[in-house]
Amino acid sequence: MTTDAVRLTFPEHSTALADRLATTALAELSQEELADLSRRYDEALAGPDTEENDTIRLLTRPFSRRLAIPEYYRYTGLHVFGQFLSGQDDAFGGCLLAMHATLTELADLERREACRYAVVPEHLAERLLGLHRVIDQVGAMSVAPYSALRGADLVRAAHEDERLERQLLLLRRCCGFRRSDKHDEHIFIRSVQACELTFFMIRGLARQAIAVVGLDRAEFMFRMGQLIACSELLKEIFHVLKTLSPELFLGFRDATGDASAVQSLNYHLMELVVYGYDERKAETYAGFAHLDLINDPRLREFRSLKDVVAAGADAEVISAYTEVERCLLMWRGRHYGFGRTYLPNMKGSGGTEGAGYLKRFIDKSGLCSGTRLDDPEDLLSRFAFC
Repeated sequence: MTTDAVRLTFPEHSTALADRLATTALAELSQEELADLSRRYDEALAGPDTEENDTIRLLTRPFSRRLAIPEYYRYTGLHVFGQFLSGQDDAFGGCLLAMHATLTELADLERREACRYAVVPEHLAERLLGLHRVIDQVGAMSVAPYSALRGADLVRAAHEDERLERQLLLLRRCCGFRRSDKHDEHIFIRSVQACELTFFMIRGLARQAIAVVGLDRAEFMFRMGQLIACSELLKEIFHVLKTLSPELFLGFRDATGDASAVQSLNYHLMELVVYGYDERKAETYAGFAHLDLINDPRLREFRSLKDVVAAGADAEVISAYTEVERCLLMWRGRHYGFGRTYLPNMKGSGGTEGAGYLKRFIDKSGLCSGTRLDDPEDLLSRFAFC
């Protein structure tokens, strides 16, 4: 196949390219097509910083053959969320906007799918109800201490901000592409993205709580309330994901290749900040270059939220943290239950033992920490992607 013939495979303009990628089973692309998309990324990267080139870069980055991108990040497109959040003054509020945009886009896809049937399948009806519950939860989230501002207020304000509306349009346009031709892959990939945003929010809230413990009790308790709300959000996302039956999941699982959530840097950093360094994961971290950063001695010594709470004698503070821990424990249990149901006697993606891997890390008692790390900003503050 000639270079010119390959070039005709994908539209030149970013809007048409996004539409093509959204309707293409990416796992079925030929090596020539993948090489073409990689070339498009390099050309856009070398080109001027225009809105068109920026969009092309976001669309084609996961196909780059030059970048060493872990398969999980090629699949999930988290670089798009990273760019969006880097342009927001408030990371937590930005996450709420990104999650609302992601889940409303998913709800629209599910609604259109439901309209194809004379009688809406039960799992689609349940999925839509669940999605609207999660979207309502996002809207009800408190944004900042000493303020009545909620997530729904941010969404309304975004509709009146032309620049922010364009950013959210770009977010929706440039990620969420399926590897398969199966409709139900939409709920899987969007749920993963929503969980990644929540992991980042929990990490940020835990760090804010660590910073004010013993200094501003009211703000500390407010952050605990936000952490509980985020933990409940994780549980509700998994509840919606369970409308994906094991049969439907296995219908597209192979197309996702080695894109395993064990590779999620946001998840592991969240657990580090909340619980402390988990020595049991040292080998897992070492197995992935981007995770091996967590084996850095400074992060091994990070003093977690759990440690700073345990060091005090405030019963109400301890009780609030205990409720956060209970909610996260329930979520980890659901995560393990999902793996046990959907990956019975099967290897997990990315080479883990599937449900058995999840089971080993449900319990978080006895994790070691040490002196507080003063400057973890480079890794601990940003939304993590590779």
